[in-house]
Amino acid sequence: MKLYLTFLAAAIVLMLVKGAAPLTFVPFVLIVLGFYVLIKGADVLVEGSVAIAERMGVSKLFIGLSLVAIGTSAPEFAVSLTSAIKGVGGIAVSNVVGSNVANISLCLGVTLLFGSLAVKNTTKKVEMPFLVLVSLSFFAMLLRRKPATVDWNDGIVLLSIFVIYIYYLINMAKSDMEELKKKEDINVKKAIFMVTFGLIGVALGGDMTVDSIVEIAKMFHLSNSLFALTVVAVGTSLPELVTSVTAANKGHTDMSVGNIVGSNIMNILLIIGVSSIVGRRLVVDVGMYWVDATFLLLTSVVLAIMASKGKLKRYDGVILLIIYISYISFVLWRR
Repeated sequence: MKLYLTFLAAAIVLMLVKGAAPLTFVPFVLIVLGFYVLIKGADVLVEGSVAIAERMGVSKLFIGLSLVAIGTSAPEFAVSLTSAIKGVGGIAVSNVVGSNVANISLCLGVTLLFGSLAVKNTTKKVEMPFLVLVSLSFFAMLLRRKPATVDWNDGIVLLSIFVIYIYYLINMAKSDMEELKKKEDINVKKAIFMVTFGLIGVALGGDMTVDSIVEIAKMFHLSNSLFALTVVAVGTSLPELVTSVTAANKGHTDMSVGNIVGSNIMNILLIIGVSSIVGRRLVVDVGMYWVDATFLLLTSVVLAIMASKGKLKRYDGVILLIIYISYISFVLWRR
């Protein structure tokens, strides 16, 4: 949050120097407020989801891949879906591409600076390859025509794959319930209230954020997609970053890794799937978009290779951060 407050203060100072009208501040105030509501809503949503999952007696890996992943992907879902509804599909796609790159290279990179993370065999052999497959499919969709476009029938394909993923998670949950004990002291009513409250916050935050993005992009003569690839992508990835770092510091490495992997899978399959159906056709207005798509696929492949060792180490985090810095440098250079 301090990062966005700093950004807001700098923007206001810049506009005062240029003699901008007071009303020019409004989009910046709204985008900070929108991000704050998004992050807080997602945070409450995650806490409630985890409490419900623990009451069910499932593993931390399952929690990370499913409920926590859904919770931390809620900001991306809100921004992308709202963008599709408002007819700015470029934001919807660019938000997911930028967020997926940020989730792996930035969020996981920063998390690994705090210490190594163990990777379960199922994650190495199933979830990681599945993430690469999903990323490759999305990569192919983005690059088959110019400009990059995702149609409603692509959304049907993505949601069909998502159903298969959910089936896999359900079987995982059943297996967990046979091995783990349920926690009977969880307040289920409170957890459900938190989930509901979180969803409302995420929806409101998403609406404010999209409106602000469009106004600020026009103000600085930036394309909506470029702004979404950078500022919005990092903003909507903050829940993944905070959740992964917190989980790692508490020793819940399964949840930390599962959160990143699960979020990226859901961002593509669920968020792009639903957004493309609602928007009918999502068109990206950024030139050289093949580089963004390549980074999307590259980060997934690199993570799968790193995870094949059974452990993610600090130097892996440094490599991932170098990849992210390279990506952002390209995006800014392209501008």
